[in-house]
Amino acid sequence: MLKAIELENFKAFGDRSRIEFAPITLIFGENSAGKSSILQALNLLKQSREGRDTGAVVLPRADSGIVDLGGFKEMVFDHDLDRRIAIRVDLIDSGSRLQREARDGMRGDTAFQIEFDRPSNCKEIQLKSISLYASELAQLVATFEPIDYSDVEQQKLSHGLLPVRNYRPESTNETTFAQCVFLSPHPSLWQEIYERTKRRSEKIADELRQLQSESQDSTTQLSIFNVDDSERQTWSLQVDEAIQFYDSNFSIVEFVKRMMRAESQTKVALDGFIPLPLRHRETAGLPELETFRRYGPSRLRMRELTLDLMSYAVESGRRLEGMLDSVYPLGPFRRPPARLYAFAGKSPHDVGYAGDQLPDLLFRRPEVVREANQWMDRLEIGYHIKVQPVGEDSRDLYEVRLVDRQRSTEVDVALTDVGFGISQILPLIIQSLAGDNQIITIEQPEVHIHPRLQADLGDLLAATIQEPRGHRFIVETHSEHLVLRMQRLIREEILSPSDVSILYVRRGPKGSQVERLRLDESGEFIDDWPGGFFPERLRELM
Repeated sequence: MLKAIELENFKAFGDRSRIEFAPITLIFGENSAGKSSILQALNLLKQSREGRDTGAVVLPRADSGIVDLGGFKEMVFDHDLDRRIAIRVDLIDSGSRLQREARDGMRGDTAFQIEFDRPSNCKEIQLKSISLYASELAQLVATFEPIDYSDVEQQKLSHGLLPVRNYRPESTNETTFAQCVFLSPHPSLWQEIYERTKRRSEKIADELRQLQSESQDSTTQLSIFNVDDSERQTWSLQVDEAIQFYDSNFSIVEFVKRMMRAESQTKVALDGFIPLPLRHRETAGLPELETFRRYGPSRLRMRELTLDLMSYAVESGRRLEGMLDSVYPLGPFRRPPARLYAFAGKSPHDVGYAGDQLPDLLFRRPEVVREANQWMDRLEIGYHIKVQPVGEDSRDLYEVRLVDRQRSTEVDVALTDVGFGISQILPLIIQSLAGDNQIITIEQPEVHIHPRLQADLGDLLAATIQEPRGHRFIVETHSEHLVLRMQRLIREEILSPSDVSILYVRRGPKGSQVERLRLDESGEFIDDWPGGFFPERLRELM
């Protein structure tokens, strides 16, 4: 799940700014302060992954896309083509494969950063680097940069591609590659591996001696020994060196130096900005790794000896992609309702950026309609949703109507015949009930709805961040009433202060900056609201 995002040279943000999220994040600030830029950064990454058939690494705009950011010049701070845009995403580990196969110092929360630029108007947007962080240790683990290979090298590496979920090599003209240009030697990343290896060093040395003995047996069929005399001699010298190393009282510095000989040569394939694994891995003449990496599982377990940087990069990319898959953005203006709808034959899982898939979702998901009606009662909206086909013979033509629950006799009316605010708030209600473990982002949910309903939406957010829904919300808003409801829910112990992140975005000479305004256990602000809490009301009263 999403923990934080850092932006540098993106839209309103010049100097690097860190934005911390919570299950409910409310973003405030004056107009054009940069609030939307935070959501747009997430939408840009999501749109780029969903539109990767184009072959573009970063896709600022797309037909029927989530967001239209123009081109690189419109995205980069001060429209300065000499700048690089950096977007870093911090991810909370939630029991993924990376946690189950933790690489010691890299276990737990991680972060993935991409940097891209456009050297001139004549060139496409280019990926400059991807960087991996171990968030818990606040450490940069590694940086990869794209590299140009000869046709022969490209072919060799491409043949080493491993099948990866969602990777579609036919979607691009050619596979691109990146290589490690920095790997941290910091002891905190290597400490546990070092200690485990140290405990097993005698056994490792014995296993290497056994391999060396087998190499001298003419009946041995292992492919590692089916080489010419020169290669066999080189390999034997490398084994001698390894045995001597594991027999010694080696320090962590010596151990890291040895392992980095191999790991610092790590290469990955790239699907856009997502790393892919290769079968071919450099081992820098370390036989304790070579026997595993080239010839399959052996008595020497590679993950017990090294960080396995390639696997870490690939898994970090998968986690980023999984997070982007869970993002469900809602724009500031949802599509106005129509009187009739023709079923498009789809069963959507979300309402769509403009709410355009809402009718089909309601048509296909009667259980969502039932739960939505329960929430319509809790929010005191006074209507129930009713989805019904038009005519007895037409199964594909239907209408979405509202049943007026406040009249003595229930009357249903077309969605187009009630206040516009209902159609604007319905997509948020439905999206909150249509799935689970989603990151729902929305701009200005308060548009066209009255103050009481603005506040009551806080109850919906508070309920659906809990299990079994487990959603997270990022809301760009100007609603004083919504933040007041958050304070009340904390005071009533329905929410805890850690469930809510209230952010204030302000402009500055070096770009926008984000300040988090903390709340205490009673729901009161620990940090002063810039200029006073919604001072406009006070000014009007005086």
